[in-house]
Amino acid sequence: MQTSWLSAEQYAALSTEVQPAFLSPLPGFQVLKISGPDNRKYLQGQTTCDLNQLTADNFLRGAHCDAKGKMWSVFHLFAQGEDLLVVAFRDELQASLVQWKKFGVFSKVSFDQSEQPYAVFGLAGSESQSLIRQLGFAVPQAAGQLVRNGALSLLCLAMDHYLLVLPQTELASLQQAQLPLAAPTLWLEQHIRHGLAYLEQPLIGELVPQMLNLQAVDGISFTKGCYIGQETVARLKYRGGNKRAAYILSAETDETPVAGADIELQLDTNWRRIGQVINAVNVNRQLWLLALLPNDITPADSLRLAGEQPLLLSQHALPYSLN
Repeated sequence: MQTSWLSAEQYAALSTEVQPAFLSPLPGFQVLKISGPDNRKYLQGQTTCDLNQLTADNFLRGAHCDAKGKMWSVFHLFAQGEDLLVVAFRDELQASLVQWKKFGVFSKVSFDQSEQPYAVFGLAGSESQSLIRQLGFAVPQAAGQLVRNGALSLLCLAMDHYLLVLPQTELASLQQAQLPLAAPTLWLEQHIRHGLAYLEQPLIGELVPQMLNLQAVDGISFTKGCYIGQETVARLKYRGGNKRAAYILSAETDETPVAGADIELQLDTNWRRIGQVINAVNVNRQLWLLALLPNDITPADSLRLAGEQPLLLSQHALPYSLN
């Protein structure tokens, strides 16, 4: 894979060694600019987040669903002047773009990925605050906060876990700063360990927001009013119909399963398919994954990754409550 400013060789040479603070290029994540006088009103009727809560100093996490409440995408959204910028994994962003364009013809709204392309980086590490200051930002004080330095925007997903979004025209100055660059897998590992998910192609249109724990990470507003899929999402909250959630699992292996791969549960001497992989990353033979499992799963349950040579998995506590 190649970014617009790193060759394939440079990209492959990015360090996978754990660093106290690092910046990871994320070419798999893209930015969509949504413009026009109806952009907020339009997205208010299309997404799980409340656009009325968006200010110049915050960002929103949300999902875009079909009429049955199944997700096209999970995203982060923030304002850039009068425009809205949506950051998401490329598979899901393209899926949402097709749907937004289809219905956007009835509103004064436009969609653009090419006029001023953006680059996305992950910033993380136990000493990330020093790197944030080096980049010229004020240090965010809480998750959900957005800070800016000129054309650069920093989204605080958690207190040691950030997204950096900037126009590609600013990449040259970033490159000259001699920053501690690291492989995307290091940032993606932290993303999983924070219990944060994105949708890869096999799962687009298959899951409702609560299955990715979006209600626990401020990704769903239950007070904003109607939006596409709202009836299903609200019913799962108020009538308790959702029986699955995302959980963090790990194993020591060279394997990296694809999204949708089967997870099995041991029942006496047999194993039964119980869930599937949402996201997975392997850093230095340590596999971390988010898995969709029944929400009554317990740490005492034995789980494995299905395959010709099944792999036993360890379960880890989520950093938030699902209740």
